[in-house]
Amino acid sequence: MSLCQICKQREATVYFTQIINGVKTKMSVCNKCAGTDGIKIDLNSLIAGLLNIQSQEIKTENKVLQCDRCGLTIDEFNSTGKMGCSKCYEVFFEPMQQLLNRIHGNTHHRGKVPKKLLSKQLTNTTNTKIDELRQELAECIRTEAYERAAELRDRIKELTNESGGLV
Repeated sequence: MSLCQICKQREATVYFTQIINGVKTKMSVCNKCAGTDGIKIDLNSLIAGLLNIQSQEIKTENKVLQCDRCGLTIDEFNSTGKMGCSKCYEVFFEPMQQLLNRIHGNTHHRGKVPKKLLSKQLTNTTNTKIDELRQELAECIRTEAYERAAELRDRIKELTNESGGLV
């Protein structure tokens, strides 16, 4: 058990390492001191440090951006990464896009699709394909292309069996 390096009374439960200009500093503190003595982790700094992104300000064209509703400035946004009100999303749209690009590499989500939604999409796609094949089958029968019609019939059966016969 190690004691808090600030108050030297309570058990240290928060451990962090800070590296500034190549100098590594380790600190062990209790929950109370971590919350009250200003040991705060800035989310932007944490993410930038994890991703090895230099702490660079988002540039604007020599003008001070400020939300006219809540008064948040671009400097405050750059330091906290937080919006002050719903209007800030409009005012700081470009800087926010730059921040997202810098952190995530993109501004659009390209993640996973929920399994329920994926199965619905596959079913809809299969149903559309079966409908197209049925139309082509009808055309082949009309033009007496019976070999192609037999291939289409077999493919429709396969797709119907794969989709559980829900077509």
